[in-house]
Amino acid sequence: MTNNEIIFENVRASFTPAQLAELVQATYTAEQIAARRANVTITVDEGSAATAEDIFTAMLAADQFHTFAEWKRMGYSVKKGAKSAITCQLWKYTDKPGKAAREAAEAAGKDAPETDPHFYMAKAHLFHALQVEKSKH
Repeated sequence: MTNNEIIFENVRASFTPAQLAELVQATYTAEQIAARRANVTITVDEGSAATAEDIFTAMLAADQFHTFAEWKRMGYSVKKGAKSAITCQLWKYTDKPGKAAREAAEAAGKDAPETDPHFYMAKAHLFHALQVEKSKH
């Protein structure tokens, strides 16, 4: 699963369709929603309780969830006192050697590698668009 898929699934599990619709209405214009909807085809599994519109709304809402660092990179700051809306495990990239690589090198009597590019799961705290404001500087 990609980070976007993980966020989407967590958003759908954590918020009601009404809450997601409220977030979407507050963060997108009607024109933006219509333009995105025109470019998306959603197929609902037979027997599923979800509707295509619920899935589409969750997809748009999930695009509005980011980590503190990502919001900061985009020029926003999290509002004072805001708590993360979702906490989940996301993929994170590093090129530092992991514990397993260091232990394997030691067992082989070699120095640990300087780099070891890989992804690992790490706890992430996500904030949605209504919890942030444009940074003042």
